[in-house]
Amino acid sequence: MFDKYQEHLDHSAPCSSRFDGFDRGDENQQRDQGSRVIGRMTSSRGQVKIVESWCEYDVAFDVFVDGKRVHSAEDRSEAITVARWWMAGCPV
Repeated sequence: MFDKYQEHLDHSAPCSSRFDGFDRGDENQQRDQGSRVIGRMTSSRGQVKIVESWCEYDVAFDVFVDGKRVHSAEDRSEAITVARWWMAGCPV
């Protein structure tokens, strides 16, 4: 024997899948992303700039010399070391 109330609940409850046409409102949300300059220096080699970029939980640090990216790292201290190396004239 079937329970009519349970059968009604089974056929009328919305599915939690986002692919069944039920919009939960989470598909077009903006990601937390952006960038900012964390260091800017000028040397005989040109202008050296360190830019921190993030998207959700990923963070990257890029080193630019005269607008051209010369290094990218996930570690801030590594990017600072490379920027200082460029400031010093790239000694060997």
